[in-house]
Amino acid sequence: MVVRSNFVVLCVLFLSYVAVGPGCFPARADDLKPRVVVFVHGLHGDHDTWRASNGAYWPQLIQTDPHFQKSDVVVAEYPTPSRHGQLSTVQLSEILWQGLKRQGVWEHREVVFIAHSLGGILTEEMLLRHPADAVHVPFIVSYATPHQGSFVANLAKIYDSDPLLTDLRESNDNSFLMDLEERWRSTQSVSRIHRLCACETLDTAAGAGVGKYLRAHSRVVTYYSATYGCDVDTPPQRIVADHLDIVKPANRSAAPYTFFAQVYRDHPIVDVVEFVRDNKLSGLSVACNRTNSSDDLQVPIALDPSLHEQLLSATAEFVDTDKTRDPVPPEVKKIDPAGIAHVFYSARPYISGPDIST
Repeated sequence: MVVRSNFVVLCVLFLSYVAVGPGCFPARADDLKPRVVVFVHGLHGDHDTWRASNGAYWPQLIQTDPHFQKSDVVVAEYPTPSRHGQLSTVQLSEILWQGLKRQGVWEHREVVFIAHSLGGILTEEMLLRHPADAVHVPFIVSYATPHQGSFVANLAKIYDSDPLLTDLRESNDNSFLMDLEERWRSTQSVSRIHRLCACETLDTAAGAGVGKYLRAHSRVVTYYSATYGCDVDTPPQRIVADHLDIVKPANRSAAPYTFFAQVYRDHPIVDVVEFVRDNKLSGLSVACNRTNSSDDLQVPIALDPSLHEQLLSATAEFVDTDKTRDPVPPEVKKIDPAGIAHVFYSARPYISGPDIST
């Protein structure tokens, strides 16, 4: 399907773009599955965060489950030392994104996240900073993510200078978490992403992990903090586990596993089709002996919201250049998935005379 409208700059600039919507998806050249499930651990966690006491490993349980046969599995890692870390949430979110890029995560048609604790905050910050990749994400499932902070971070901050603890502190004036939620709700590329939440129902004992900050059994993330900002039409899942064991299902019948499996079934993989269209706009003018140019010409692309179309890519070119002199080839600097192409162009009239309008 090709749609054309006019865009003229003395010569004509064609903007070709790729939109995506439901339909039949063409075969890929590589062997990537259409969806990937990404595990993102929390504060002081690592790849072993997901291992139960009986040895069961959640990523492997999914990888060998026929119900997830159309999904790859990736276990993400980022540096979060047990003492005196130096990196902020924003810095770690970028490290997380870079790592997922190296692992080929963003090459999948759909990317879904299982995030534990801080991992949910990092995932949201990362998607806000990378809207072009956020369009691939239909949902995030967060387990004990402190959307409103945790008192444990307040306590730990007394003797640990890790900036993450500042970002996670429980406070009505936690500007980082408040700003994160406000940006999420007001940013079109992410506000459509479903956020499903599970919360712990048992206190965590003093000991390993975040337990080293405790002197007694304590609830690390409260129900309200764990469920704030999550989808209102899907009730939060209460899991009989503490903050550490909430992401360590012993088998496929365990509550953490079945909750994610249900969310996965409720949000099936969407088949899509790519459309290449031409956009041609008019209305620009240029005076004699002057240059008509723009560093950021914002060209709106007509997308059909009923088909959930998204802008994937765009290219621009001049045609009918006989009336121009030394035209600089136009370049699409960036795209907004919601439907805006940002174009750089420059052109001059070929002959002197009165103002030329198109």
